[in-house]
Amino acid sequence: MRHIVLLCSAGVSTSVLVKKMEAEAARLGYECTITAYPLAQTSEGVANADVLLLAPQAGHSLAELQVKYPNVPSTVIPQKLYGTLDAVEILDLAQKTAKDY
Repeated sequence: MRHIVLLCSAGVSTSVLVKKMEAEAARLGYECTITAYPLAQTSEGVANADVLLLAPQAGHSLAELQVKYPNVPSTVIPQKLYGTLDAVEILDLAQKTAKDY
């Protein structure tokens, strides 16, 4: 089972995205857990993460996180996908980042 962690600045819109991604994962039969953490709690979120997705407003932290957590694949969610809360494409991004296919 994959553990997908979303990192954001505050977490309001990201919590809505988590719910939509969970519904899409269930529809696909993709076994995963999806949680969101603010950047201030990154170490807590990364503890069980298989993949990190950063909200666009947290994208400035990507390089630092990739150095600090080199064994956890990570990427930034494109603004267009995040802005529309496109759970289908963002879940696909998580799967690609985790190299699930």
